[in-house]
Amino acid sequence: MTSLQAVAVPGIPTLTSGDDVAAVISPHLAGLTWPDGSTGLRGEDIVVIAGKIVAKVQGRWHRAGEEPDGFRTRAGIPDQLGLKAPVDLKREAGLIRRGLAARFGGRPGVIIAGSARTSEPGRGVLDVALAAAGIDAKREGGESVIDAVAAAAGVLTGPGCPVVVVRGVTDVLTWED
Repeated sequence: MTSLQAVAVPGIPTLTSGDDVAAVISPHLAGLTWPDGSTGLRGEDIVVIAGKIVAKVQGRWHRAGEEPDGFRTRAGIPDQLGLKAPVDLKREAGLIRRGLAARFGGRPGVIIAGSARTSEPGRGVLDVALAAAGIDAKREGGESVIDAVAAAAGVLTGPGCPVVVVRGVTDVLTWED
């Protein structure tokens, strides 16, 4: 790896219970413009998706105050509702990956990310990988690379931008989920 690029994916609509994440985000990935003028998603890219999207698709809603929320911030959550953390994230990452591979070819990596407060005082919040598909976590340093990609994408992720594509981390991608 000699360079790394991360591009926020604009225009992702609010997803709701039962939506197919890959189907909803694919048109936006296809229209993505990179700094070098190229467009779209390549099979060796890594798509980083906010965990909140997956929780919404899974229908993890509850009435506000009845159960603890699964997210650090309430951005994107209506006042009267709460949102529990998503479940079975490894499976979800694999489903999204297979959906993207069917639409774009290759086998892009998928990371479902969330933010967490670091344990070191004064260090703030860091995005970390909650689950990944198509990225070899077992190779030396693999888990660190996955979290580093999630953290890099976290710089661009926000309430209006829940999906970021990272290019240039090809040495950890696998064909298996």
